[in-house]
Amino acid sequence: MVDDRVVNVAWHLGVVPEAMSVRGDLWVFGRTLANTSGMILGCPGYIVMKDPDIVPRILREKGLDRVLVERSDPFDRTRPHRDPMNLLPILEETGIAADSGGKITVIDFTDGLEAAIRQIGAVLGREAQAEDLIAARRAQLDAVMAGLPLDRPGLNVLILDGRVEDETRQAFVRAHLPGGYADDFLLTPLGVQNVAGPLADQGLNGFAALAGLDGMEALRPDVIVMTGESDAVQRQLAEALARDPDLASSVPALANHALVSLPAYYDSAVVDYPLILGRWAAALTSLIEG
Repeated sequence: MVDDRVVNVAWHLGVVPEAMSVRGDLWVFGRTLANTSGMILGCPGYIVMKDPDIVPRILREKGLDRVLVERSDPFDRTRPHRDPMNLLPILEETGIAADSGGKITVIDFTDGLEAAIRQIGAVLGREAQAEDLIAARRAQLDAVMAGLPLDRPGLNVLILDGRVEDETRQAFVRAHLPGGYADDFLLTPLGVQNVAGPLADQGLNGFAALAGLDGMEALRPDVIVMTGESDAVQRQLAEALARDPDLASSVPALANHALVSLPAYYDSAVVDYPLILGRWAAALTSLIEG
């Protein structure tokens, strides 16, 4: 299966692929799923540009008789070049054509998620489960959206994404920039603002590195949301406070202890989106009311 959205829907329908290509750098559960239940071949950019023979080779070696390829527009706003559809010419060169009764089926998300879920359900022989999944997700999303936007206009949020380097154990932190997945799918429905705009000139692929959390004081966030590996953010915050204890009073989020760890959303776990949005809504509501 290629890529995130197809794998996420299939998993909710009770099917795990033998091999998959997902954006493992963004979708944490995709890496977990691949490490426990299937083979990860790399992201859609890797299987086209770095190792274009990997998918044909795996098909031959494992004798797989079905490939599901995602079509989305846009597929990945952080790295537009890694589009799963770029795999099709490579497969066609091996004599496998898309939607020709052969091995490849293009799952079209451009007509909406529910249509794509039905298409995946039909391919996997899970039509009834697909309808149940659509109904459950729709009910979850309606319930969450009924309470949005939050009753706190003008709330300023800084989203810090943490990562700990495996070998050195060094902590790295980057800020989610405005206009990305977090804004469109989380902050905008919640009715709050992303304060990381001044960092845009040092940004890359929707993020801006914050070495030592320099510049946080000028952003003056009301709430700091930690995503990714939150311990990396916590370590950097502790070090920043040790260097400058005044941050504890000059940054509103720190002064009010308004910090929370929440899952990021990159439009990968499409079925789980209502649950993730609901967690953000509940957490920010608690901070506001507290």
